[in-house]
Amino acid sequence: MEFDFFLFLDILVTAVVVYSFFTFIKGTRAIQLLKGILVLFVISLISKHFGFQIFNFLLERIQTAVLIAIPVIFQPELRRALEQIGRGKMLKELSGTRKFKAKIDELVKATMKLSADKTGALIVLKRTTGLDEIVDTGIELDAKLSSELLATIFFPKSPLHDGAVILDHGRIEAANCLLPLTQRNISDYRLGTRHRAAIGITEESDAVAVIVSEETGRISLAFDGKMQHGLDEFKLKEELFDKFENLEQS
Repeated sequence: MEFDFFLFLDILVTAVVVYSFFTFIKGTRAIQLLKGILVLFVISLISKHFGFQIFNFLLERIQTAVLIAIPVIFQPELRRALEQIGRGKMLKELSGTRKFKAKIDELVKATMKLSADKTGALIVLKRTTGLDEIVDTGIELDAKLSSELLATIFFPKSPLHDGAVILDHGRIEAANCLLPLTQRNISDYRLGTRHRAAIGITEESDAVAVIVSEETGRISLAFDGKMQHGLDEFKLKEELFDKFENLEQS
């Protein structure tokens, strides 16, 4: 059989585009929607095989509604994707390597400084769930993580100190971000808005949140809707390494 170079090139380009697409939507709401569409597709095939006419009619209407709703529901994600393609950021992310662990020491150093100064802080570390909607509520920075910059952001008179900082791959992606508050009843009266926001974001995503109490300087860590209090430098570092080691191994 004669080798067809253009057919090979066609397959290669298609594979790269599909891989890039799945890499981009991994950890976002879009991946859940894609799973739902695949389930509907499989159900539709089964229904057609058995000749369920009424059920097939209903599935076709649902599929049409989903296709119409996709651009509306995911308008922020589509806009961001086009912007990243224009800046070449997506290709840069695909070729880059994750070096987040190297930043943990700097984060812990910053947290300890904030704790010693009793400066309230809320720092969210992104894992796999996309936080683009949260980033859009704040001020985008895309800055190198440093204890000095975090101290400046959370300085009481800073215009950015009230909201949360979002870290992505060891960089400060945004500051002054608004987080969803947990709707659970919290019996501990010492837990204020920062703690409720930390629980809220970890209920809705797999992110990790580090909180420094403004009143006591106490360091807490939230994950999966649960919170640990009174962490020291070594315990905080251990917990952060554990969360991201498990992530890399999964």
